[in-house]
Amino acid sequence: MTDKIRPFVFSCDAHVAEPPDLFVKAMPDHLKQYVIHSEAQGDVRITRIGEQVILKINTNFHAHKTGEGDAAFNAQAGGGASADRACTDASDNFVSDCAVDTKRRGARDLELRLADMDRDGVDAELVFPSLGLMLPRIADREGQATACRIWNDWAWDYTAPVRDRLIPAAMIPCIDFEDALAECQRTAAKGFAAFCLSEGLNNYNDARWDPIFAFAAQQGIPLVFHTGVGNINIRALKGPGGALYNYTRQMNDAVDVITQLVAGGVLDRNPGAHILFAEHSAGWLWGLAERMDEVYNGHAPSISPKLSRLPSQIVRDQVHLALQNDGNSSMAIRKGVGIDALLFASDYPHAEGTFPFTRQVVDKLVADNPDVTTEELVAVLGGNAAKLFKRANLKPQVDARRAELLAAA
Repeated sequence: MTDKIRPFVFSCDAHVAEPPDLFVKAMPDHLKQYVIHSEAQGDVRITRIGEQVILKINTNFHAHKTGEGDAAFNAQAGGGASADRACTDASDNFVSDCAVDTKRRGARDLELRLADMDRDGVDAELVFPSLGLMLPRIADREGQATACRIWNDWAWDYTAPVRDRLIPAAMIPCIDFEDALAECQRTAAKGFAAFCLSEGLNNYNDARWDPIFAFAAQQGIPLVFHTGVGNINIRALKGPGGALYNYTRQMNDAVDVITQLVAGGVLDRNPGAHILFAEHSAGWLWGLAERMDEVYNGHAPSISPKLSRLPSQIVRDQVHLALQNDGNSSMAIRKGVGIDALLFASDYPHAEGTFPFTRQVVDKLVADNPDVTTEELVAVLGGNAAKLFKRANLKPQVDARRAELLAAA
């Protein structure tokens, strides 16, 4: 693999930053108490819904990998400190001293975003909101549905000039099943390639999800879950060890949703529906699949509804996870749940993601897993995304890059 000839890289977890006043301006007057907005107060950025404080984060959150400025960050990333330099030369070769923007201004500037992607070796991304991650925290049915429509319309228009590289996920209101289906239908008509549902609902065993999953299957649109998007206690443990505990347990939210959808039969009844979990890691999926089989067989008299396939087969057929820095455990589970379960993610612009080290992360994945074939690498880095996000029309690009790679081998 070279910098020029490499698999097509698709990140199934990235973000754009909507205008800070998007919801302030667009929410109708009678719903102003549900406006999502944020402001910096000293070293802390506070996000509110109306007057209710929802989240507090440090304003220097993105810089934590070095704790210093651009020069130190560029040195760590293996690049020079030259600002605003193009990331590829005239022959499309990667320029090693392309500067890193530690402020991640590409989150809100399309030109800078494409430069960051080029520097990082990322060809396309599925993008989620920033402020809009708090949409499920709006407890009012009309307020949540309206705010989702506002973000979806903005995201569709914003990404229009670069939709071959930035594919927005539609945010779906989940207080009411009819509202959820209606927004799926509306955004599908626009052309969206992914629906984002909420975690923490504790009701994914409910048959009322069937029409939504059936519609997604019929349209060829996957249902995506992003960590922390929902009524989730993201700071469940306070005090010593809190950060390590709280970030680690994010995988538990995905375990809950998968197990409910399998146990309740929603996935079994809708075999064409696919679900993807972003930012929950991936290496645990094989263990979950085997555990569900063990329970399904060992506690058979208590199991209801009965399924047409073993839980592990449903997982292999319909469940997908994003891997990030967890390449070794993730690649190991392909032997149990199949290579189709795995998709790559960078989590741009968040500091816990792979930016600006994505090229190095991919190289390490290859070096640490010498038994991974070229075809498997092509699948994980972009091929599986092309199959899952059919409407994004990624397959021609994936196939063309695959052909170049195989020819150069």
